[in-house]
Amino acid sequence: MSVITTLRLRTPPGFRVDASALLPAPLAALAVADIERLVLPAGNERCVVADVFDVSRSGDAAASATDTADALNGEPALVIEDAVPWLDRLGARMTHGHLIVRGPAGDQSGFQMTGGVLRIDGDAGHFTACEMRGGRLTVAGNCGDFAAGALAGDMEGMTGGTLSIHGNTGARLADRMRRGLVLVGGNAGDFAASRLVAGTVGIAGQVGAHYAYGMRRGTLLFAQRPTYLPPTFADAGRGFDVFWSLLARSLEGEIAPFSQWRAAALPRRYTGDAAVDGRGELLVVD
Repeated sequence: MSVITTLRLRTPPGFRVDASALLPAPLAALAVADIERLVLPAGNERCVVADVFDVSRSGDAAASATDTADALNGEPALVIEDAVPWLDRLGARMTHGHLIVRGPAGDQSGFQMTGGVLRIDGDAGHFTACEMRGGRLTVAGNCGDFAAGALAGDMEGMTGGTLSIHGNTGARLADRMRRGLVLVGGNAGDFAASRLVAGTVGIAGQVGAHYAYGMRRGTLLFAQRPTYLPPTFADAGRGFDVFWSLLARSLEGEIAPFSQWRAAALPRRYTGDAAVDGRGELLVVD
């Protein structure tokens, strides 16, 4: 049976809180009283869990999470009720388990996450899935800048896992991404897939200026034709039937419209960025 821990917001502390200590597996091994004494850093401030949350375990207030219990497969789960945008670094460096955030989340959710499932039932801040290495992160709302990107000064963004954003995302989506899958159900801001090294990025809506800037390798999928194509990308025709069949099949369980592409006509392919390595590709599903 899965251990389900529930944290319900009680008293806002008046400052941003680093919630990286709130992980499903470590909390499942602690008694409720020990969880309440955990220290949460907050810049020059600090607080303990009991100052901010009411804590409960499976069988009492955690019953609100029973709709997800069948999907846990015996893994520990943490449910954060009434989440707010000042909770930063939720799911940072998570290795396994399920973290369910009922509400918006702050910055750096899923930072360097290597496994498990993180679900945010609202908007997420900047640097979501920053330097993510594995697992699955789903955002039901919109996302800030640098999703699946790298911290300032770091050379690698996302290197594994799956990020699904049902709404829109800000600038620099997947900047310096090296591996993994990123899907956006809405629009993306400027410099989407900039300096992309490898991996797959799908955008269902429109994209901002300077997308695929400095793209070395990897695949950028468009569910609709962009308003312009970069001059450093060249038409590469449609001779990649086998690759497209395999890629579309791998997206069947993902968010729409990507899950519906297996029956779609072969997309138009463009290769570039010729100003750098030039082995990236844009696939436009007309």
